[in-house]
Amino acid sequence: MRRGRARGTASMPRQQDISKTPVEERDNYCTPPWLFRWCARRFPFAIDLAASAKNALLPLYFTREMDALSIDWLDFAQSQGAAPVAFLNPPYSDITPWMQKAVEQAKRGFTTVMLVPQDNGEDRYGDFVHGVASEYRAITGRIAFLNAEGVPISGNTRGSALVVYRGHDLGDTRYCHLMRDAMQQEMREAEAA
Repeated sequence: MRRGRARGTASMPRQQDISKTPVEERDNYCTPPWLFRWCARRFPFAIDLAASAKNALLPLYFTREMDALSIDWLDFAQSQGAAPVAFLNPPYSDITPWMQKAVEQAKRGFTTVMLVPQDNGEDRYGDFVHGVASEYRAITGRIAFLNAEGVPISGNTRGSALVVYRGHDLGDTRYCHLMRDAMQQEMREAEAA
């Protein structure tokens, strides 16, 4: 069942469509290390699904050239003796196929934690997140992603969210709000201990 917009209504422009940042540049923005570590405290990640040799967050990762969308993530994890749990910061220029793949793989038992822009009324959130994903964790406070040189880029125009597709646990989306500053403080305290 399609959960998108009603017929005859205009779709809202996606922030990615009106952004002035070149697609190639923003598709290569990296997850801030503190945010990945915060997530890794909660999920036993084995694979980084969209990375490069330079910015991979885990020893097992897929690059653009490997085309993670054409690989069965669960089969790959099993072949590597790895946990079927992955982190994903997808290319923001085309998130939809990544959401589709995460749903497909969750039905088979694979868990994906995806870092995406917060829902802005875009069809894909109705189709692949709300009432489909396991969890939607909205982050209050803008995330400063890193550029290819590892420098934080301020001025993010949209909030971020973590969408969790747990293996064999889809359809009853649970919601929560996270405070960016509290997440960062937790990581500072953990690293100081």
